[in-house]
Amino acid sequence: MRLLIILTFACIVTQLHAMQFGRNPCPISMGMGNSSTCIFSPYLGGNPALVALESKANVQTHCQNKGFLPQLGTYNIGMIYPFTWMNMGFGGSFHGFDAYHEFSLKWNVAKFFKPYVAFAIETEYTCLYASPKHEYTHSGVVSLGMLVFPIAKMRVGFSIYNLSFSPFTIQENQLRLPVIFKLGLSYHIAKKVLLTAEAQKSLDQPFAFCVGLDYQIIRAISIRAGLFACQELTPSMGIGLLYKNFRFDMSMQYHFSMGCILAAGLMYQW
Repeated sequence: MRLLIILTFACIVTQLHAMQFGRNPCPISMGMGNSSTCIFSPYLGGNPALVALESKANVQTHCQNKGFLPQLGTYNIGMIYPFTWMNMGFGGSFHGFDAYHEFSLKWNVAKFFKPYVAFAIETEYTCLYASPKHEYTHSGVVSLGMLVFPIAKMRVGFSIYNLSFSPFTIQENQLRLPVIFKLGLSYHIAKKVLLTAEAQKSLDQPFAFCVGLDYQIIRAISIRAGLFACQELTPSMGIGLLYKNFRFDMSMQYHFSMGCILAAGLMYQW
């Protein structure tokens, strides 16, 4: 009976992730309606190719909570370091509670072939616990990302999450990780205003669409807004603050089934 309850909860969590389309979005992405393929974000967790664009090293942490439930909190740490001939990102995350939780470690290798194309491959090791016998199961995920700069002020982004079609197996029950395709476009309609549009498709979920806006009021302050559409509309808003080598980002999304979803991130760059 306990196993049935845990597996049911795992399926619910998986479906919630599927509705949000995969890996928990960073605060910048969430504030822009979950747009993630071609935004300006130094956080790990979006399009892997965004790592290739970073000219500064950073250490970062960000977290997310759904519906003010501690059981649905996700916590992330990471680092991006630009080498001479490529950039690398390293990160880890934890999600869940005592009876069901998962943690993952990821490694990203990215290269910017200036001035037109950026490409990255990301590998992720995920471990999941969902058993009354205190057993763990694990899986490896391979993801790809690409950015193209066809004209000035425009980016086209594409990513595939879980290209390896990796599943989890829990006591002969297979829990498949989502395979997610994303295609997006961003355009600077003004020097300080960025618009994004994106289509997302998970193999076992309907299409999703998101639009986002980032307006840099001054260099140190940005405000964001967006909409995510998958079976229902999910509005979002966010803010970003810069102070010397630090940046802080916070966003809120209103899900009509789950209520408020909050995300916050802190980063140090050098």
